[in-house]
Amino acid sequence: MESQTTAPAARPVRHGWPTALVLAGAMFLVLFDSLAVATALPDIGAEFGVPPAQLQWVVTLYSLTIGGFLVLGGRVCDVWGRRRVIVASLALTGTGLLLSGVAGTLALLLVGRVMQGLGAAFAIPAALASAATLFPDEPWRSRVFSVVAAAANTAGMAGAVLGGVITSYLGWRWVFIVVVPAAALAAVAGLLLLPADEPSGSRRERLDVTGAALVTGGLLAVIYGATQIGEHGPGLATVSPVLAGVLMLNALVWWERRVRNPIIKPSVVRSRRLVASCLAFGAHSAAYAAVVVVGSLQLQDVYSLSAAQAGIALAPVLLGAVISAAPAGRLVRRYGSRRVVALALLLCSITLALVAFGTAGSLTVLVVYLVLWGLSAGPIYVGLTRECIGDAAPEDRGLASALFESTTHVGGAISVAVYLTMIGAGSGYSSTQFIGAVVVGASVLTTLLIMPGAPARDPEHRA
Repeated sequence: MESQTTAPAARPVRHGWPTALVLAGAMFLVLFDSLAVATALPDIGAEFGVPPAQLQWVVTLYSLTIGGFLVLGGRVCDVWGRRRVIVASLALTGTGLLLSGVAGTLALLLVGRVMQGLGAAFAIPAALASAATLFPDEPWRSRVFSVVAAAANTAGMAGAVLGGVITSYLGWRWVFIVVVPAAALAAVAGLLLLPADEPSGSRRERLDVTGAALVTGGLLAVIYGATQIGEHGPGLATVSPVLAGVLMLNALVWWERRVRNPIIKPSVVRSRRLVASCLAFGAHSAAYAAVVVVGSLQLQDVYSLSAAQAGIALAPVLLGAVISAAPAGRLVRRYGSRRVVALALLLCSITLALVAFGTAGSLTVLVVYLVLWGLSAGPIYVGLTRECIGDAAPEDRGLASALFESTTHVGGAISVAVYLTMIGAGSGYSSTQFIGAVVVGASVLTTLLIMPGAPARDPEHRA
């Protein structure tokens, strides 16, 4: 057992739990409509008279915007201040929600969705960086990351469940409108409870505009191309964006070595904790896609469930992750993040392999294994965020958070493209899910080999 070298400290902020709930609330609000809107798509299409091919952009644009702008959002919160970014992001999210709710055309609805995606891309790294900075000592640090993880998981589950209820009884517009007052209240709470923070450094840094354009454009192109490959299969039109994105990211590496204030600092990406955390989180995202995306197709095709019934069958996955995130902080403090995360990844690999080959055609057994997978997954986010973000210098935690979160969008998009291509080529659902099990199993080794074993301590508290 890895020993703790520091004694539990007093609360680092005046209002511990209220501040933690503000950060968790910000995560919940910007992620709630990520799944809630999916249940409203048929009604949106019927009102605007648009085919499914156009309607999918209501979901796709939101995901693309988050994935593409995360790194820029992380660096902005480091340079301009975390509280400023959280409050502004919640205001932007609320405005986007209101615009989406009152939109008279699909174009306006899509503009609102882009605004929501931008709000999420800036709020997520700012909230995670604030959690690490405002709560530098245990047991509060792991407690807060557990609360934030539970909020992120609950947002998806609540959106999937409540989105259908709200659409059925109030109409699809209220899926967006009901969140607007909560976003406004959260922005006010952020102003009142989050301590003011000055921009990092002795002077205001200039943002690396060229680097921002390259990293944002590169990520957008890779995620968009991977999404198109998953929907339409590999071809010149779908592979070209991925290649263009890779070229832009390579140009970013060349540029960042020559600019005075790079958007991605070399000292951040050299961290073994960050590298190990990103690899593990990307692999976990691939496994999650195998469970949710491939699992949804399997439930509808093999077990003849409707899309709504498949969503209900998959809901226990998120519920299990919420439940297992609660004690994760205590486990991490006692045994260390590396051990807890490696064990959780191993359990995810085993349970996903059982989902692939151990159900014997039984829907009940399949749902049980899905629940077990969800129960295995909760500690992963808590442990990885604690290590990855806590290891970064305070002035770089927004960037570290953004790089970490980007791996789930890039890894998820690429894995979905691979899975759907395999299924389209005739591979069975079981074989496709087993690939996910192998990927997450391999991440157990990378976590144990790359991540240092000693607990990460706040750079301000190191001897």
